[in-house]
Amino acid sequence: MINVDDLFDYTSFNIDREPHIVLDAARCGVCTARPCTTTCPARCYTWSEKDRKMTFVFAGCLECGTCYVVCEKRAFTRWRYPRGGFGVSYRMT
Repeated sequence: MINVDDLFDYTSFNIDREPHIVLDAARCGVCTARPCTTTCPARCYTWSEKDRKMTFVFAGCLECGTCYVVCEKRAFTRWRYPRGGFGVSYRMT
């Protein structure tokens, strides 16, 4: 069995210049639970209490959809898989 943290040893990313996930900052700003920050296995979401702002880094996204499922505010203006040839590639050897 593989640990999620070890998964990055078996993945590669072909990063598109256009993000496949885009957040609505206003919706993130009114969210108090912020489940994306604790459930994303790639830790792509970071909340800054000082700036009252959510930051999302799509370059390390594992495309699992966890954030989409747990987001209570439906804060995505776009959530889709990356264009063909881009995104994460898993190799388990």
